[in-house]
Amino acid sequence: MLDGPGGRAAGRFVPLGDQAIPTRRKDATVRVTVALSKPQATWLRQAERDSGGAVDASAVVRALVDLGRELELDWAAVGSVRELRDAVRAAVMVRRGGAGS
Repeated sequence: MLDGPGGRAAGRFVPLGDQAIPTRRKDATVRVTVALSKPQATWLRQAERDSGGAVDASAVVRALVDLGRELELDWAAVGSVRELRDAVRAAVMVRRGGAGS
């Protein structure tokens, strides 16, 4: 009855649990290469600098992949990269106005 955007059944947003972002450096044994845009690479380098060396780019990417694993996406319905971006936008809410904004 109450559909969300695009006619999908409305879900509810919940905070991530303590176990949601589990991957540690010692758990990471597979190397991958990704292509990033210039703004993405700049943001990633800035995140490293802002942490004062506490985290590196690999740690940020691991956390973001773990976050992606938490998203409830209907992968069978994703037929293009644009549809992937739309599905991710529909699956998340972000906090604004706190640290790092």
